[in-house]
Amino acid sequence: MKSLTTRPIQDLFSIHNEMSRLFDNWTRPARYRAEGETLDWMPVVDILEANDHVEIRAEIPGLSEKDVQVSVTDDVLTLKGEKMQESDENDQKYHRVERSYGRFQRSFTLPANLDPEDIKAKFTNGVLTVAIPKAKEVQPKEIQISVE
Repeated sequence: MKSLTTRPIQDLFSIHNEMSRLFDNWTRPARYRAEGETLDWMPVVDILEANDHVEIRAEIPGLSEKDVQVSVTDDVLTLKGEKMQESDENDQKYHRVERSYGRFQRSFTLPANLDPEDIKAKFTNGVLTVAIPKAKEVQPKEIQISVE
């Protein structure tokens, strides 16, 4: 006769994971897709404006600067990269996986008052900060007229 064993903790985790997945899919904003590409996650960002520049701060834990690409094409700033899942060689079972892995991409249309030619990016403690300077305002030029 076959023995039926119950695994209440594992069953509870399974139910919790399934409920989390359902609510995440319902509440998470639509992921941006690049030319039919499926994206696995999307980093959260803060966008702030200072007197002389605009900053985009993307939270990308577990990556380094070599894992992230920052590009500007036709006034669209794109942050792109991939976070690989750690591989375990041991005979271990995960009971819960909440961290995000895989490819990501975020794109932002830059307003006309920004100068994309002098963008600076830095990566510190899992946060990518992209600073886009504001364009210099064109000052009206006053011409002196001499009367003869």
